Amino acid sequence: MQLLTQNQRNYGIDETLGSSMSGNENSPADAGVAVAEGHGGAGQVLHERLKEITCLYEIRRGMGLELSVDDVCEHIFKHLIPAMQFPEIASAVIELDGNRFTSQNHRQGLTNALQSKIRVNSKVCGQLQVFYPADKPFLVPEEQRLIDAVASDLEMWLERKEIDEALRERLKEITCLYEIRRGLGQELSIDRACGQIFEHLLPAMQFPELASGVIELGGRRFVSANHSERRTHELRSEISANNKVFGQLRVFYPDDKPFLVPEEQRLIDAVASDLQRWLERKLLEQTLVSIAEEHQRTLGQELHDNLGQQIAAIGYQAKALEKKITASGSSSDVATVAASIAAQAQTAVMQCKQLAQGLLPFELETKGLTAALHAFASQIAATYKISCDFSCKNEVVITDNNLALNLYRIAQEAVNNAIRHGGAQHLIILLESDDGMLRLSICDDGRGFAGTSTRSGPTPGMGIKIMKYRARQLGAALQFLRRPEGGAEVRLEMRTV
Repeated sequence: MQLLTQNQRNYGIDETLGSSMSGNENSPADAGVAVAEGHGGAGQVLHERLKEITCLYEIRRGMGLELSVDDVCEHIFKHLIPAMQFPEIASAVIELDGNRFTSQNHRQGLTNALQSKIRVNSKVCGQLQVFYPADKPFLVPEEQRLIDAVASDLEMWLERKEIDEALRERLKEITCLYEIRRGLGQELSIDRACGQIFEHLLPAMQFPELASGVIELGGRRFVSANHSERRTHELRSEISANNKVFGQLRVFYPDDKPFLVPEEQRLIDAVASDLQRWLERKLLEQTLVSIAEEHQRTLGQELHDNLGQQIAAIGYQAKALEKKITASGSSSDVATVAASIAAQAQTAVMQCKQLAQGLLPFELETKGLTAALHAFASQIAATYKISCDFSCKNEVVITDNNLALNLYRIAQEAVNNAIRHGGAQHLIILLESDDGMLRLSICDDGRGFAGTSTRSGPTPGMGIKIMKYRARQLGAALQFLRRPEGGAEVRLEMRTV
């Protein structure tokens, strides 16, 4: 009964009322019967005061933060009007920030009213009014004091509601940024990264069911599923990479819905900044791979055109020397040495060609991926004296040179890993296309990848990281799997249509 006792002090009720209600577990209204009977002529006055106390008790008890403003106003009308001197003819109006809420029995034109201003954070935002017909007087100051108390309760509820909603919005923003940053830390393609941003950014907006998003990056455009090109009401944030404008992130509302500025602009800027850092990292990866690819091409060209030719020239000269020594009848030992030099030079030339082929796959540029993988399998078998077969179940034609090069490099890295780290003696390279799905599989009988059973693959070294990067660039799924019969499989799958 602590709340009730406080209300008694507020309304000047003496200690007799408090004593009459001590130990009573019922509501203030139930206790009023005993009070009225015990005070005779003063009973009516005390009954009115008890109505006021009951009104405040019920209003405060029911003003939960989960309610809407409409629900709270209805709740106030429900308990305030019965507490007035003439409840059957009383009506009430609450005005808040330009919105007007009225009790069911209110009619226009009433002027006989008591009112109380409503302030939130020290600023007047509305008022509470209670009306009687013109011929009915208010019980002043008692009813004015009750209306002021209810208005004060509504003020406190509005301030708490504002804080609660601000905290909820802040929590949505924090959750949004956490999920986006966690996702961008994974191995994602640019399509999936943009999809992840839409998935978590739009629900964090003020009107998530109406919001849509667009990300423009380097000439490419990614849109959320619900976006309409007719929308023009937007917030945007530029995305830069390496100090150059690379694109922008845009969030749209219908024209009749206002943005929560600056809060939503700040969130969009933060997401754009996260995407910018992710892009810079991806561009750096791309640059490093491009530099490595160009370096390989240069080395392959040098081996084929310069060093290989010089070694071949040494071999020809040694062979000519051998013939000359033999024809002159000189020592056979010298001729043998010359023949040995020629043979070693020939071996060195073959090795140079193999190295050049690995660094600069000539068949890939001239005959396509299928022929290049077939030649690669034959080269591996001859070089390492192991079984390495290539199989293409149906005709696979790839006209995109970048796609062909990345697939070739992934197969090359997977085969080399299987031999060097897995000790494989039998390998199968499989390329197939079926129903718009392209598959590249490299199977071996080696020791496999330690701890590998999922898409996450083994603990990555540089080669595996580059394989994953190449797969992301293609928008492909790359898996590292254990084979039931032993060994490992590297499997790449991607849609081609």
